[in-house]
Amino acid sequence: MPDHSIFVRHAGKDDAAVLARHHTLSEQEATQYRGSALATSIEATETLALVAGIGTTVMGSLVATAASSSEWSINSVFVESASRDIGIGDALVLECIRELQQKNATWLQSSALPGDRAMKNLFERHGLVAQTIIVGKKL
Repeated sequence: MPDHSIFVRHAGKDDAAVLARHHTLSEQEATQYRGSALATSIEATETLALVAGIGTTVMGSLVATAASSSEWSINSVFVESASRDIGIGDALVLECIRELQQKNATWLQSSALPGDRAMKNLFERHGLVAQTIIVGKKL
């Protein structure tokens, strides 16, 4: 009987192509939502890249970066559309939080575009709540 448990592990060299693919797919998917990602000028001091899936198949990824040893941002979390709603995103965020707590991090943030309810709900399930709503208009 096949094992259907979700795995989460650090991304390795062999995962570079899937991370790049997830980044591209995430950017493409973001175009369906209002708003745009805010550019940050903070230089990362450390990166945490995780992949998750079932069996040996990677179905999702998460990349977080540190602005300092205690403050982190989830830059991207992406799950293949056919693999959503089975817990891959939750497993990635839980592992990210667990690892950052072990590093004595004190702050974790991310962003979700207006209309991306699934992303907002994912973050809120794990205690990340809206801090500021930024509004803007192209002139």
